[in-house]
Amino acid sequence: MSVVLDREEVDTETSRPDDGLPGWPLLAMLWGFPVFWALGLTVIAAAALAVVMLSYLAHYKNVVIVPGVLVLTAFLVWVVPTAVMIDSGPRMMGFVYRFVILVVVVTAFVYAVSARSHITRLSLVKGLTFLWFVTIVGGTLGLLFPEVRLSTPVGMLLPHGLTSNPYVHDLFFPPLAEVQNPPGSPAPFVRPSAPFPYANSWGVALVLLTPVAVARFLTARSWWLRGAIVAGAVLMVVPAMASSNRGMFAGLVVVAVYVVVRLALRDRAAPVITISVLGLIGAIALIGNGLLTQIATRQQFGGSNDVRLGLYGETIQRTLRSPLLGYGAPRPSLVHEYSVGTQGYVWMLMFSFGFVGLGLFLWFLWGTTLRTWRAPGDVNLLLHSVLVAACGLVMVYGLDIMQLLTIMLVAAMLLRERYLPGPVVDGG
Repeated sequence: MSVVLDREEVDTETSRPDDGLPGWPLLAMLWGFPVFWALGLTVIAAAALAVVMLSYLAHYKNVVIVPGVLVLTAFLVWVVPTAVMIDSGPRMMGFVYRFVILVVVVTAFVYAVSARSHITRLSLVKGLTFLWFVTIVGGTLGLLFPEVRLSTPVGMLLPHGLTSNPYVHDLFFPPLAEVQNPPGSPAPFVRPSAPFPYANSWGVALVLLTPVAVARFLTARSWWLRGAIVAGAVLMVVPAMASSNRGMFAGLVVVAVYVVVRLALRDRAAPVITISVLGLIGAIALIGNGLLTQIATRQQFGGSNDVRLGLYGETIQRTLRSPLLGYGAPRPSLVHEYSVGTQGYVWMLMFSFGFVGLGLFLWFLWGTTLRTWRAPGDVNLLLHSVLVAACGLVMVYGLDIMQLLTIMLVAAMLLRERYLPGPVVDGG
């Protein structure tokens, strides 16, 4: 095991030594995601691949520790004793499910940092851009076939007592879109969700993956690939509008403004002008097609603001009664129809794992964002905007396995660029 404290403390090398860790177990999580999702194997396959990665790490003893690894490991360890607060079998199953996801993404993070010779920044950017395309295609299919729900092979093998749970049902019999019919609404709201369980998950994925796709555009030598990314950006406008997701649009605006300001400070006039003009054109097109009216209509009949604020207050009050271990998992609200510990990843962490668990996770996320703020180069700057967006998104939206994996892989790329020596190859 090697410990690296700062990039300036290590010798930079022109060649990168072979660490013996193959890239395929991690990259398979990205490229295999649509197949795993269609089969109902997303978490199962990811867990199996995480076991492979752990075996490679143990065999080659090449775990590299950069700032953030220890606090993330401490967070994972802290989650374990919170299981004693679980009060029912179904909640224990939910706890195990969430814990497995955390083990998977933490393993992927450590592996991505350690396997730098075979998992290049370019290979990760390629895989995450593929997920961006998958997200856009899934959202488009959701608009075309909003009533369709997949029957996955794994879902059909599960007992009815398990799949009767709404959350489990959405995981293994995923809908292509959320069709919401709030009382008084003049028409149902069709909000794309595929390949994720919920529309908000789709929106979070779009915010986190779009900067990576732009980074891929910058590194691509092929004009057809650049054209495909531009076409994807145009195509995503339609399902994005249908989602009427305020947080998603706010996140995209934050990313764009952050990148433009940072580029302006670096005297990069050309990309600043390009992004600004494209952003202005996009905003005019969205507003001109009724985006603000659609968002206002959904808020008028949905009443989500009052529900969210009420759940946030209840989450804080009930967590204060169990501040260290929390409750292990979300529980039904005493007032609202939604469970306490939902409506945002931060609130799930707080209620499920106490203030200590919440603090450790935010220490990792915020600490990594601050440590890597220099982000030299355009690609690193775009990747850093993912972490900046994530810092806000976790306050209001939940994170599924692929959203968490995206954050962890971006963090791994930036941390090893900051603290580890060696050249970075971006062509291709």
